[in-house]
Amino acid sequence: MIHTRTIAVTLLAALALAACAPAAAPPSRTPVAITPETNAEIAKYLRIVKSTRPGAFAVSADGRDSFFTYCEEISCAAPSYTQPALRGCQSYSGAPCTILFTRNEPRLAFTRTEAAGTGGRHGSEEQRELDFDVNNKRN
Repeated sequence: MIHTRTIAVTLLAALALAACAPAAAPPSRTPVAITPETNAEIAKYLRIVKSTRPGAFAVSADGRDSFFTYCEEISCAAPSYTQPALRGCQSYSGAPCTILFTRNEPRLAFTRTEAAGTGGRHGSEEQRELDFDVNNKRN
């Protein structure tokens, strides 16, 4: 009985959050099952990018490894946030990764699992801010 009630409450909460979300994740055939450590990295990433800052979060297919890139300001010298996130994640996992978030918008369906065990590698990189030096004189 408690298990059924927990599922019902979880589903209602998910529906309520989905209605408030700015954009839903595109449909995915199989959601990525992420570990608690990766979930903690997602929380850290979302605290940094909030709703206005650029960034991307990549995760390995097994949900154990992740890497994110972001900009503390609105304008950075990065032509793409997804490519450095993918490269960083793949360097940790040794296998292809996928983009889970761009900015604060989910791009791939995921679930959280406790059964995956612990471990994995995680990293991040702040992109260099654009430097608009108007006082730079040419000779």
